[in-house]
Parts: sequence; C-alpha cells; structure tokens
Amino acid sequence: MAKIRAQTAGTESFWADRIDRYLRGEHSPQQALQDRAAFVAVDEAKVVGFVAGHRTRRFNCDGELQWIDVLREKRGRGIGQRLIAQMGTWFVSENMKRICVNVASDNVLTRKLYTKCGAQPLSEHWMIWNDSHLICPPSGA
Repeated sequence: MAKIRAQTAGTESFWADRIDRYLRGEHSPQQALQDRAAFVAVDEAKVVGFVAGHRTRRFNCDGELQWIDVLREKRGRGIGQRLIAQMGTWFVSENMKRICVNVASDNVLTRKLYTKCGAQPLSEHWMIWNDSHLICPPSGA
C-alpha cells in the first residue's frame, strides 16, 4: 500500500509508517474514531490498489473514506470503483450511513470516480454519500 501511495506523494517509508499507525489506531484524522478497515485489490499476486476508511464524527458523518489509490498502470479498469464498493459494504455492515471523503477541488479524475459511485459535493474539498447503501451499487440495483 505504501508503494502505491508513494507514486504520487511522499516516500514509501513515510507511507508505510503512516498507514501502519493509522490501521493500528495510533494516527487519526480529525474526529476519527477507532473502527477502521482497509481492503486491497490484487492482480497476479501483486497489490495493485487499496482503500481505507474509518468511523468518524466529521461533518456529522458516520464514516470517512480515508485513502484510495490504484497503481497508475492499472487505472481505468474499474479497480477504484470496486474498491469503493467494498469500502461501502464495510460501512453498511458497521451501520454507518452518512460517509464523507476529502478530495482536492482540482482532482478531476477522483471527483469523477466518486460521483460515478454516488457521492455528491459537500464543499470545495469534500464530497458525501448521504446513504452508504448507495455507494457504487451493483448495476440494476
């Protein structure tokens, strides 16, 4: 996961420490609670993407999508959408309904992905799902 994050910012060692501390509950975003989950996408025995999220109180939300990232060479294949759907399943299983995610206003591709998965703008840097059941529902749902 750290190697994937480091492709766009920071170093692999920085991300290895940060992700490890986040998953152990030793590093927390503002208003984050302890419940956390992470899921990986694997292709040919190699991790090609991941998503992580946690319970929160930020913006009166129940959950927050913390990170999602996919190897550059694997983007555009639906991996990100499937990861978000998996995170959404976890939010639902934990009875978290309202879910937020921070995303830069100029990050057009990620904002497009979140919109495709049902998120709506909340502010310039935040998007929201008002019902976790609507996060990337299966086609025809």
